[in-house]
Amino acid sequence: MASVDTGELRGPDGVPILGNTFQFARDPFGFYEECAEFGDVVPYSVGRQQFYMVMHPDDVKRVLSTEHDSFRKGQFQREQLDFVLGEGLLTSEGDRWREQRQRIQPSFSPEKIQSYVATMTDCATDAVERWDAGEPVEIDEEMRRVTVRILARSLFGTDITEHVDTISEAMADIGALSEATTMVALLPTWVPTPWNRRAKRGVDAIDGVIDTLVAEREGDAEGRDDLLSTLIVAHRNGEIPRETLRDQLVTFLLAGHETTSLALTYTWYLLARNPDARERLHAELDAELGGEPPGMSDLPNLSYTDRVVTESMRLYPPVYRVVREATEPVELGGHTVESGAKLTIPQWNVHRDERWYDDPEQFRPDRWTDDSDRPEYAYFPFGGGPRRCIGMRFARMEAKLVLGTIAQTYELHLANPERTLDLQPGVTAGPADPVEMVPRER
Repeated sequence: MASVDTGELRGPDGVPILGNTFQFARDPFGFYEECAEFGDVVPYSVGRQQFYMVMHPDDVKRVLSTEHDSFRKGQFQREQLDFVLGEGLLTSEGDRWREQRQRIQPSFSPEKIQSYVATMTDCATDAVERWDAGEPVEIDEEMRRVTVRILARSLFGTDITEHVDTISEAMADIGALSEATTMVALLPTWVPTPWNRRAKRGVDAIDGVIDTLVAEREGDAEGRDDLLSTLIVAHRNGEIPRETLRDQLVTFLLAGHETTSLALTYTWYLLARNPDARERLHAELDAELGGEPPGMSDLPNLSYTDRVVTESMRLYPPVYRVVREATEPVELGGHTVESGAKLTIPQWNVHRDERWYDDPEQFRPDRWTDDSDRPEYAYFPFGGGPRRCIGMRFARMEAKLVLGTIAQTYELHLANPERTLDLQPGVTAGPADPVEMVPRER
């Protein structure tokens, strides 16, 4: 395999000026797999920017956790997200990020998360009641509807049903950026490409929903402890500007539901592909719940359900890579990486590394039964360190409750078992096409 050297490091060969841009554009997942063949720190370039793919869990831990002050999200990732999210919790840095995290943290305390249980199971039950046995559903869209309603009722204290279609269409418009070629996608968002115009339409639609939610709550925010009210009061008291109020609400409305909806979509897909695992899941739910919606006290007893979710997020992590930028020269894998270099840390590849997982391509929930000596950061679907996803506990509980509620009523089968699951890489790894499944009554 042809390669390029950067000092002692070697990576896939590219072409003059553009480097590996075309290889990355054709198939990002395949390109990352090619990079992994060169070692744990692999140089490549895209759009005339120098990157290093970081694969070893020890180095991942250093970048995300123990030495996180030497790295930042960097301009490359901010340009991908700022257009939609502004300077919310996902994109801000330094003191601004710390202040925002501190303000939002109470909405994710263990006590608050426990209070969301009934909302999660109610929204899942509503989905079950909409379906007709034997009639195909687009499970990715159905899970998106469920999770956006859960998020709005839990964190915003409001029912967002009337806006679900608007949000879904807006997400599709924003996601169009991932359909553009890499060369086009690297252009600034103000360049009026068809993809940028469509994404702008989606952002405007989301802003319209946020404006409506804020207007409806402004006169009734005092004394309420949901996130929407907390941010409105902070704005009214001069603690945050209107732009920050908007950015935080958009961040949680979009990022807060999309990743969980994808995790659930891929879990249903993997269970349909692995009927033995599906049968074990149903057996556990029947034995532990007896037809009742799961509650907080049931979760410790749903050990196989927990392993199913964990294994699904290993094989199909919704956020399939983390990007950081070195703020100073650092040593990774025994090599010095220059200040300003971009680091790609791909959960997709680390989670499938045969050094840490036997038969890594296989869906095996029981691999999580026994304690393993695999490194801590061989599994990091929610990132890690101080910037680990603030909603991790919320999302994991939500996934198990929704799964447990729906799977008591229906067994889900692929509408077309011969069809492969193709992914569309963007900020998240979503299905390239609708995932059609057929609910069958149990």
